[in-house]
Amino acid sequence: MEQVLTRARALMRRPAVLAPLLLLAGGGSALVLLPLFGVPGFELGLALAIAVGLLGGGTGVAAAAQERRILLGQEPRPPGALRPDAPGTAVTRALGAALVLNVAALVPPFLTSTVFAWLRTACDPFELVGFYPMLTLPSAVLASASGVLCGLGARRPSRGVGLHVLLVLLSLAPTVWPIVAGPQVFAFNHYLGHLPGPLYDEALVMTPALGWFRLETLLWAWVLAGLAAAFLQVDSGHLSRAAPRVGVLVGLLLPAVAIGFLEVKGPQLRTRMTDAYLAETLGGVRDTEHFRLHYPRGKSREDVDRMARDMEFRWTQVQRFLGVAPTERIRVWLYRNEEEKQRLVGAGRTQYAKPWRHELHIQDKPFPHSTLHHELAHVMAAPAGSGPFRVTTRLGLWPLMGVIEGFAVAADGPAQGDLTLHQWAAGMRRQKLAPDMRKLMGPEGFYQSAPARAYTVAGSFLLYLADTYGSDRLRALYAHADFQEAYGRPLDELVGEWERHVDALPLDDAAVARAFARFRAGSLFSRACAREVARLTEPARASLVTDPSDALERYTRAATLQPEEPAYRLGEAAALSALERYDEATTVLTTLAGKVKGQTVSEAEVAMALADVETRRERPEQARAHLDTVLTLDATPDLTRTAQVKLAALESTARRAGIDAYFLAPKEELRLLLLSRALQALPSDPYLNYLLGRRLQQVGSPVLAGESLQRALSDDSLPLPLRREALRLKVEASYLSGDCGAVRHEVGVLPDFGTAFKATALEWVERCDFEEKTFRGVLVPRQAFR
Repeated sequence: MEQVLTRARALMRRPAVLAPLLLLAGGGSALVLLPLFGVPGFELGLALAIAVGLLGGGTGVAAAAQERRILLGQEPRPPGALRPDAPGTAVTRALGAALVLNVAALVPPFLTSTVFAWLRTACDPFELVGFYPMLTLPSAVLASASGVLCGLGARRPSRGVGLHVLLVLLSLAPTVWPIVAGPQVFAFNHYLGHLPGPLYDEALVMTPALGWFRLETLLWAWVLAGLAAAFLQVDSGHLSRAAPRVGVLVGLLLPAVAIGFLEVKGPQLRTRMTDAYLAETLGGVRDTEHFRLHYPRGKSREDVDRMARDMEFRWTQVQRFLGVAPTERIRVWLYRNEEEKQRLVGAGRTQYAKPWRHELHIQDKPFPHSTLHHELAHVMAAPAGSGPFRVTTRLGLWPLMGVIEGFAVAADGPAQGDLTLHQWAAGMRRQKLAPDMRKLMGPEGFYQSAPARAYTVAGSFLLYLADTYGSDRLRALYAHADFQEAYGRPLDELVGEWERHVDALPLDDAAVARAFARFRAGSLFSRACAREVARLTEPARASLVTDPSDALERYTRAATLQPEEPAYRLGEAAALSALERYDEATTVLTTLAGKVKGQTVSEAEVAMALADVETRRERPEQARAHLDTVLTLDATPDLTRTAQVKLAALESTARRAGIDAYFLAPKEELRLLLLSRALQALPSDPYLNYLLGRRLQQVGSPVLAGESLQRALSDDSLPLPLRREALRLKVEASYLSGDCGAVRHEVGVLPDFGTAFKATALEWVERCDFEEKTFRGVLVPRQAFR
């Protein structure tokens, strides 16, 4: 070890070595001033892995050149450095010196970020600390070994550095190719680290796949160092194939075999993914006219049939919107849940498409699938796209995400929940939340904006262009986002036209308040301790019923980190209430009510939470007062309906058990049982029938759901917001029951509930027309005739 340190100290005195090390240490430390880099976690670890993977090879080259001088007795040599007698010793000492310096340069960024997190933020410095050593240290080892090999193999250090850079570039091929030619979105690179998947999956975890890959990185470092030892000639200080050391080469069979095993088992170890393995893992396959659906084993035949028809219907919609369609069959990969999708291809919550491969990846959701239309639009726009990836690009490679995602949102249709796309955009503009469209359509503006805001306003803009100027011009725009060429007018002028259109839309205060509540969250880069909060809140939601103490701890911590987000205080209060700590829950909510004054939706959520606490405390009058507040605010349709149902429970003890079960029962069977029992006492009660119909629809019994919903609608006392939702559900239940005659009749007599509601209802009629034309009738569930 003393000889290694002697060599390392000598290298530190060389400016060509010291400068990159200072850049690595100082630049890495300066990164803590950027969002997400102020803790020793994933982002900082990835940045330093890239840096040491590139710069660390230079240290290895310099160590090799120094070792050559020691072998040849040339100056300058480190004082006290002994000449090694064996090639293995020479390589080991050179590698050790380079590794000591490269690892030492990684320490200041780690310490700086840890101290910064402690002193300047509320984040836990060690929440994701495991990523830092797992990403940086193996890269440092490999870069050092690579540099030593290249330095010994080159006549001059500059050529050695060039060879190291060439190896790094060559390493990109096995990194990029599985993403381009395969289904995965994660990336592993031995020099540069690991990208786990899309940016939108905020809750990162250390996976076994990362451990296996980093083991392979160390094995490659072993191979490179072994090759240097096998071919190094101590009399010349260079590598030579003239007299290789067979024993050393034989010894390298062990790491070579291990590397081969890890590569062969890559899909099983999740270090890469192939179509064949993915298809085998999911198990199910269904071909239709335009699709090949890969779905998980165990999915019912009826659900697969429904999905197949849904895909063909969406294909027709996108083809009509775009004006063209690809001739290739589209592959749809359907996963059981986000955990399976995360494990297999690297994207959990994020659905994604690969237009150049004519495929999309989504997780299973209730019919109609909420993201199929959007992702399918990405794939079907491929004929209009440019570059190898068939999307909107600059220079054929740089994607313009504002146009790419805006197109898919526009193709998804005008209705987005209870408002239209244009209404959401108008609400954002009135709340000063909308990103600047002129930047959004450029190369980097989309990434700087909160995703929900960027997707929505970009979609509204492109939908306006499509409705105003037609699909031909939109297709022309999609290739390169050249607005002047496609529309004969500059982007600024078109944006101004769209802004005047959405600003002129009539929008009540409640809709504007809903827009603020939906889009108030900033981007990942603007939220404090975003990674830690994501890791806290997802388990907190899951454990609120089963382990409220754990949920309380997590929500309290999340609320401390992001006090501006009321959802975490609401979660904290719900956990306290579940633990029967009602006074504390009331205190939390009362304090929160003062902070969200003027934010209509948040005010209503707090009032609803206070009503729930009072109901648990058996104080009906206080609960009623809070529910009346929710109704007065009329913040969102969901909150208004919930308040009306909970008021109905307070008005009748006969309803109480069934309604409480609807909201609180831990199992579906218990909810249905208690609702049915309550209906035995009050068979015509509109509230109980509405809730039973809604729940039956959610569990896949549309025929029974339709019967209950009809009984609810036959009672004129059912409040208008509940009647509106019951009518929506009734149309959906009629379609799922296979009764298109009822669908057309019910849609035909619907009251005017707004543009978004009408568009959603008319789509069910459109589905009926499509299926009768394409499949000679809608899908009728077997239970309909039982």
